[in-house]
Amino acid sequence: MIATEMTQDLTATAAGTLTHTQALLQVPASTTSGASTANIESGIPGVRFDPQTMSQTISDPVLADQTMARGNAAEQVVVLLARRQLRAAGELIADTRFAEPQNFAMRVLDTSLTRASGDPMRAANRLRALLTEFNGTAHESLLQQHLGMAYAESGDVRAAATRFRKAMDLRIAEGADQRLIDSSRQCLEALAGRLKALAPLAAESHGASASTEAAQK
Repeated sequence: MIATEMTQDLTATAAGTLTHTQALLQVPASTTSGASTANIESGIPGVRFDPQTMSQTISDPVLADQTMARGNAAEQVVVLLARRQLRAAGELIADTRFAEPQNFAMRVLDTSLTRASGDPMRAANRLRALLTEFNGTAHESLLQQHLGMAYAESGDVRAAATRFRKAMDLRIAEGADQRLIDSSRQCLEALAGRLKALAPLAAESHGASASTEAAQK
């Protein structure tokens, strides 16, 4: 179950140490000018990534049309998903995977289609399987990022934040393009308010459990 993804104790920590939630929120500042804007570049002409909705959006219809005419299959799928043309996206994914069953980009985009179709839990399950396959490789950061989006959409905020933080840390360590680092950072920042709101609830729950245990002794 996605709800059990996070097992760390968010309330009881040793003196001087951060809770898991506090550690997640220790996000280094971006080195990119204007990185706090709502949308960031996706790397695909005509498409931007919105960290608030954690989805691709069309930023320039003309450029998006050019991507559909000249871009590779993966780029075209991203445009179709941004336009919510899910059936067309699914057909292109299926055709490409028939010819190239192990095409990594299409395997990931297939999970994006599943998420866009309203089944983030199934998408998360498939992404976890991919992560097991590609753990420790150059593909791990992308899978962590997509898994974070699936968890966020399912409502598991702590699990989502953990994945975005992992993706950001991996991307920083790899010296990835700043755009990719910022996409992970902004997704994490977008969850900050919800994480802070959850912390008191976790403390209250922990306190209630402790009281119950004491009463039973």
